[in-house]
Amino acid sequence: MKTAGIVLAAGASQRMGQAKALLRGVEGGVLAVRQAARLRAGGCRPVAVVLGARAEEVRRELPENLAQVENPRWAQGRATSLQAAIRAFPRADGFLFLPVDAVGVREATVRALLAAARKAPQVIWRPVYRGAKGNLLWIPPAAARDLLDLAADARVDEWARPRAHELEVDDPAVLRNINTPEEWAAMAAQTGGAEA
Repeated sequence: MKTAGIVLAAGASQRMGQAKALLRGVEGGVLAVRQAARLRAGGCRPVAVVLGARAEEVRRELPENLAQVENPRWAQGRATSLQAAIRAFPRADGFLFLPVDAVGVREATVRALLAAARKAPQVIWRPVYRGAKGNLLWIPPAAARDLLDLAADARVDEWARPRAHELEVDDPAVLRNINTPEEWAAMAAQTGGAEA
């Protein structure tokens, strides 16, 4: 099974004051590259980053061997980034979407989602931590085709909620959504910078 691992990094990051994709952790390297590496280590092939706002700035920091998907419609809504990725990889057996700001998701979580998808490849999978819904989604081709019909400003989470099967994981990072410099600093302090 070939799951395309997609880092969603097209947003404007207005509250952060800089592109989240370019945040640097204590180990160096920009966040978009580290997130892509987590997807690859977890078993996703191919792996790509969706670019939108500040695309040229982010592109300069990405290695040549990391696929990039341009989303010229990023300002119209988040659904457009998922749609751009789905169109870019029409032969994928599934898509695992990881928001760039869901920092520190474990490779084991990625592997667990892919294992669940192999057992039931016709359904959407979402990780949950202690009953709380995570920010990642594994989407099969049939659902991906449905997603292509969503309005640009549709709430993907609302679309997925009644369809998604839940996979309990021991990974609080699936709930993360880092939006401000203060949240970034607090997370780095809490984890000793290991996940940042």
